[in-house]
Amino acid sequence: MRVALVSPKWNRKANDYPPLGLGYLAAVLENARHEVRVFDLSLSPSSPLESDIRPVIDFDPQLIGITAMTSVYEAAQETATLLKAKLGRPIVVGGPHATMFPERLLTESPVLDYVVRGEGEGTILELVQALDGRRDLSSIAGLTYRLHGDVVSNSDRELITDLDNLPFPARHLFALPRYNLRTPEGQPMITVLSSRGCPYNCSYCFKGIVGRTYRQRSPQNIAAELKMVIGDTGIRNFYFIDDLFTADVKRLQALLDLLIAERLEIRWQCLGRVDRVNPEILHRMYAAGCRRIHYGIESGNPEVLKQISKGIKLDQVRQAVRWAKEAGIQVKGYFMLGLPGDTEATMQQTVDLAVELDLEEAMFSLTTPFPGTRLWDELVKRHPETEYNQDFSRAYYYGNTDDEVLPFMNVSEVPDSVLSLWMLKAHRALAAAKGQKLYQRAFGQGLGSFLWRLSRVPPIRAIGRRLMRLGLFKRYAGLRTREVKSWS
Repeated sequence: MRVALVSPKWNRKANDYPPLGLGYLAAVLENARHEVRVFDLSLSPSSPLESDIRPVIDFDPQLIGITAMTSVYEAAQETATLLKAKLGRPIVVGGPHATMFPERLLTESPVLDYVVRGEGEGTILELVQALDGRRDLSSIAGLTYRLHGDVVSNSDRELITDLDNLPFPARHLFALPRYNLRTPEGQPMITVLSSRGCPYNCSYCFKGIVGRTYRQRSPQNIAAELKMVIGDTGIRNFYFIDDLFTADVKRLQALLDLLIAERLEIRWQCLGRVDRVNPEILHRMYAAGCRRIHYGIESGNPEVLKQISKGIKLDQVRQAVRWAKEAGIQVKGYFMLGLPGDTEATMQQTVDLAVELDLEEAMFSLTTPFPGTRLWDELVKRHPETEYNQDFSRAYYYGNTDDEVLPFMNVSEVPDSVLSLWMLKAHRALAAAKGQKLYQRAFGQGLGSFLWRLSRVPPIRAIGRRLMRLGLFKRYAGLRTREVKSWS
C-alpha cells in the first residue's frame, strides 16, 4: 500500500527538526513492504498550501497519515480538507491533539476517517492491514473510527515495552539538508531519541501519549543507530531529544562508556535536569562528545517552582550550571513567564536568574496550558467553560519570535498586556547581559564592565560600531571565533 505521512505547517515558522515520529511510523511500514513517503509542509511556512500538497497528490497515496500537536491542529485540519477534496482517500490523524480529543475530531471533521491514540507504530501498521482486508477494525487497539454513523473507540494500546525492537527512523525519507538544525559553527545536526517518557510530573508537561513511564533503549542499540547515521549521511553531530536524557544515571554511564570505547568522534547535546547530574557524570559526558546540555529551569522563584511541581531548587540550578561549565559543556536554559503564581516581582526574579547564570543561550516562553497537562486540568477546574480553540496556533513556544507576543489562557497573576511587556524585558535583559559578558571576557572583569557601560552611551556606541567595521577590535573578534569553535 502507498502511504503518505504528512507534517502540517507551523505558524509562519519553518520547522528545524525532522518529524522523527513520522520517521518511526515510516520505518515500521517499510519493513512490512509498504511504499511510504514523508511530506513535511512545515519546511515551507510562507508558500501556498495548495502548491505544497501537489507532491502528495502526485504520489497518489492509498492512505494519508497526518500528525498534529495542539498548536498546529488547525493547519492539520486545513491540510486534511484539501487532500480529501483532491484525492478522496482515507485520512488518519495522530499525535498529542488526536490522543486528547479522538471522538471530538471525528465528530467535528467529516474529512477525517481514523484517529490513532498514543504510540502509533503498531496501530498504523494494523490499520493498513485492515484496509487491505487482512484484519478487522474492531481488533485494533488504540484506534478510533466511525462505524455506521457512530464514533467508536477501541481499547487503549499497551505501551511498547522494548524500544530496541523498533526499527531506526526512516531518515532517508527526510529532506535533511533543508532543516536548519545546526551546531554553533554551522554544521548539520541529527536528532535521536534514546528513550521515551519522563518519570517527573511538571504541571505544564504533556503526558497523554506515554504517561509517566520511562522506557529506554540499550546503549548498544543507540550506538548502532549513530553508526548508521554516520555511514549514511557523514553527519557526526547529534541532538538527543529525549524528554530527560539524564534520568537513569546507570544507563547513561553505560552509554557514555560505550561511546568512548567505540571512538565514534561525535559531538552531541541533550536535555537534562539540574538534579540528575553531578561533576563526575558531566566530565564523562564531555569525554563522550557532549558539548551542550539543556536545563529546564523555568522560574527564579522557589514558590512558583513548587506550584508547577518542578521538584528542583535554585541552588541546584546554580550548581548544575557551574558543574557543566567546569566540565567544558555549554549550557542552554529554558524559562517560562506567566506561570501560576507569577507576579511582576517573581518574573523579575526569573529574568535576574537567567542573567546571573553563565548560559550560552536562554529561551523564554509564555506559559500555555495545553490540553492533556495538569496545568490545563487545573484551569478547566477553575473555569469549566474553558475548551480548545484555534488560538493555540499562536502558542509562543512554536510561534514566530518576530510576531507580537499575545498571551491567551493566562494563568498568572498579571494581565495579558503586562505579560507581553515582560517578554520584551526578558529578551532585552539577556541581550544586555550577553554583551557585558563578552566585554568582560575580552578585556577583563573591571575594564570590560567599564567599557560595556561606556558603550551604552549613544554617541560612543556609534563610534564603537565604526571601529568594529575597521577591524580594530581584533581581540574581541578572536574571542567570538574561539567561542564558536568550542563546540568542536
